[in-house]
Amino acid sequence: SPDRLNRLVSGTKLTGDLIANSSLRIDGEIVGNIECNGKLVLGQDGVIVGNVNATEVEIDGNVEGQINAEVLLTLHQTASVKGDIQTGRIIIEDGAHIEGNIQTGEVSKTSKGFLGKSFSKPNGKKLEATEVVN
Repeated sequence: SPDRLNRLVSGTKLTGDLIANSSLRIDGEIVGNIECNGKLVLGQDGVIVGNVNATEVEIDGNVEGQINAEVLLTLHQTASVKGDIQTGRIIIEDGAHIEGNIQTGEVSKTSKGFLGKSFSKPNGKKLEATEVVN
């Protein structure tokens, strides 16, 4: 259930995809894709190298990969995102850094999720989850 909280503490590194059926707070590092059926919070020292798919996402740390936040994405002052963003709504604080395209509004069912599915790139090319994004 989304009201439970999983934590990856500072100093911990996980390599591989992570699927959480509840909310997730990351203060460590994840190299892999994340699927979260609740709220994902990335702390200031947190790092994600991979795609993120969650109901709600709040970022203080660094993400290198695509973000799909179904309802809301909040980028705090210390946030850094290198990758495309799809979200229902977005809040960006002064100082947040973004390198990529942003699409807001209703997230289509075809772009939801990345495990075994694909994201649409701006040029219409499909990016499979197994491809490396530079």
